[in-house]
Amino acid sequence: METTIKVGFELVGILIIFLLPPYLDGIARRVKARLQYRRGPPLMQTWYDLQKLFNLPSVKPTKSLLFTAAPFLALASAISAALLLPYGNVIPVDFGFNLVVFFYVILMVSVFLILGGLSVQNAFSHIGATREAQLILTVEPLIAILYGVLAYNAGSLNIADIIANLHLTPSLVLAYIALAYALYVESGFVPFDVAEAEQEVIGGPLGEYSGRLLGVFYYAIHIKRFALLWFFVSLLTMPWIGPINTPERAALVLALQFILTVAFYPIIAALEATNARLRIDQVVKMNVRMFFAGLVILGMAFMGW
Repeated sequence: METTIKVGFELVGILIIFLLPPYLDGIARRVKARLQYRRGPPLMQTWYDLQKLFNLPSVKPTKSLLFTAAPFLALASAISAALLLPYGNVIPVDFGFNLVVFFYVILMVSVFLILGGLSVQNAFSHIGATREAQLILTVEPLIAILYGVLAYNAGSLNIADIIANLHLTPSLVLAYIALAYALYVESGFVPFDVAEAEQEVIGGPLGEYSGRLLGVFYYAIHIKRFALLWFFVSLLTMPWIGPINTPERAALVLALQFILTVAFYPIIAALEATNARLRIDQVVKMNVRMFFAGLVILGMAFMGW
């Protein structure tokens, strides 16, 4: 019976990973439209766009194998990261030190985006790839520090153990605030969408992608954003609920995770609709300042604060 319930939660988690992310983007598009006094597209519009792209052939401006492989490798990385997260009390792929694995595989989505942009002879693609590299080189050290605060607080590098053993301290509260900023930046939402920046660099690293390959890249980015948000939502809800030792309690937790994930997207959309894109130098300066703030938070955690 226990095995059946676990398999059921795993299947629900997998369905959420594959089906929910584009729908969340549809919610964001509708909210932004309403804030701008427009009716907006249907909530399934992102799915319709992806379906259309998947059915179109891709124009390949280069013979480089990396250009073709990068979208699929990015998608595999995003899915792998999402599978490392808890859905209720079940993690589809669970093993020791998976916080470190999550950090690296989610990073690989950006790495393959950069490699895809650099694999073609296009100045705009190269500029976008360079901006993406600057973005991750300044925000990933901050994220690593904040993950270190979480791991030190809980005494583990396993995501499930971290969520179950967090203790409320001033450094943990500050880490949550800084982590919200860092994950928002890594997701590439406005005003931090400096790499894609359609009005400036015509899509940046994705400028030469079209058809099926472009659709795969977009799908990977949507799943990456979902995984980062689901991770943050899990940290917000699960540590303070108590032991999740019954199927009913696990179902309640999964429902809370789902509801909060959906609820956060209108907030993200509102932030996107009310902010202008920053310059890359402004983003780098902000990330560097937050990095030093992260070092202070880590020091506080080591002192037991």
